[in-house]
Amino acid sequence: MDQTAVHRIHKAVEAAKQAAHRATTIDQCDVGDVDEVIETIDRELASQTPNKNTLTLMLNSLARSLIVAPSATEACQEIDRALRLAGLPSTWNQE
Repeated sequence: MDQTAVHRIHKAVEAAKQAAHRATTIDQCDVGDVDEVIETIDRELASQTPNKNTLTLMLNSLARSLIVAPSATEACQEIDRALRLAGLPSTWNQE
């Protein structure tokens, strides 16, 4: 994974974290779960060879967790864009 993709993912994850902490429709327990997912993503991105399957799973999970917060729509779209541009599947918005 190239550094541009890693940077784009970091940026999307930071936007998601801020959105989760500002959202009034996400309870604190769920915000804690979002923080745990973000920690997993950050650890993966810090590794020399990030596992694309783990990133795909965690990023889609993160976006899915934010769907309940209308104020997080932009962050979800940023995650979607980061996934697609990194060549990873975006499945968070599928039913």
